[in-house]
Amino acid sequence: MEKVSTSSIKNDLQPVVIIPGLGQSRLEYRLKNDEKLNEYKPLWLDMNAINRYKQQYLTNLEIQYNPETDEYSSANHVEVRAQEFGGVNGFSILDPNYPEHTDRFSVLVKDLESVGYVVGKSLFGAPYDFRLAGPTNVKKFGFFADFQNLIEKAYTINDDKKVFLLGHSLGCILSNHFLSSFVSDQWKKKYIEAFISVNGPYGGVVPCFGQIAAYRKWMIPGVSAEESYSMVKFSAPTYWILPNKHGFDEDNDIFAEIPSLGVKITVKNMPWVFESTGRLKQLCAMNNIIDIRDQLQSPGTKSYIFTCTGKPTLQKIIYHGSQLKQEQNKDKDQEQNKEQNKEQNQEHGDWWKHEGEEIMSDGDGQVLVKSLRVPYLWGKMQKDPVVVKEYSNADHSGILKDETFLRDLKAIIFEGRK
Repeated sequence: MEKVSTSSIKNDLQPVVIIPGLGQSRLEYRLKNDEKLNEYKPLWLDMNAINRYKQQYLTNLEIQYNPETDEYSSANHVEVRAQEFGGVNGFSILDPNYPEHTDRFSVLVKDLESVGYVVGKSLFGAPYDFRLAGPTNVKKFGFFADFQNLIEKAYTINDDKKVFLLGHSLGCILSNHFLSSFVSDQWKKKYIEAFISVNGPYGGVVPCFGQIAAYRKWMIPGVSAEESYSMVKFSAPTYWILPNKHGFDEDNDIFAEIPSLGVKITVKNMPWVFESTGRLKQLCAMNNIIDIRDQLQSPGTKSYIFTCTGKPTLQKIIYHGSQLKQEQNKDKDQEQNKEQNKEQNQEHGDWWKHEGEEIMSDGDGQVLVKSLRVPYLWGKMQKDPVVVKEYSNADHSGILKDETFLRDLKAIIFEGRK
């Protein structure tokens, strides 16, 4: 894409609204039963709080799930909300105490500000409680309505200029679902200039399967694999972006194996993971949105698809668990082996309580190539153009700081303004 000169840019810019990805919004909380501590405090991300009182911190992050209504909620003792809806501080840096390690969007924001964008005037953000962001919650509890109002506000205060909607990662899934199922074609024609999708996991993500299927460490230092599983096992979007039939061959793409049981997991038999281990509430969480997860819908507006390749990306998890213990016990005396084999037979059902061996393939470091390329099919589904570009020198989140991407982004925004 052509490099844009910013020397003569005026402040009559088309507005940009950013929606971040999974884990990329800052959250704050307050206790319901403590009048003296009624002010909101940082919850996500607060690295110092994790170090000082980890168990209470994890309790405050707990998620409740109602399988009958497919609704997610916070723990009963807390109120949780996203910080600064409409602005950018709620997702630019996740933990201000550790900006070097938790910087997500500040480079992109500063780059747009350098060419005239002003936060609250022409640049906006839509942080959200990502823990609860399932298809039911985003519609039923107001996020999509707030998102729509924000876009309309950006349009109105910029003299009826159409809006660029920029989503990253899970933000792409939410944006596409919003555009394809929540607003009308007439509304999109009036308010949306284009949808800019950056590393959207449209075909599903193996790490999300790994997080809810078994013990696996997540992004928080100092939190064990078991604690990570307990924290995210009812994370709404994790079920939404499980591997689906568009990003994986539902019969042949194996993304998990349990050798001791002779089981290979594909999209088609994924429910077995929860059925066979008695985790029926999780089974409901997965099945309640299977139709939405397997839908292939285009946004119905001009779209720019940015993806990254060339980074080692999780393709398959092998859960050895009990099998490794059996091999280690082969040389022990026979009686001891018999007793331990009884225990190991019981452990076959607990394969998910062990971290697996991870096999890598090509992608952006989080999402496999085939999953990233699902929206390439949109070109056959809608009249509006779908423009695609792949990078080989950036990863899933690193693209937000990549000079080539930032240059290409500005070229889109300033297209026709010569």
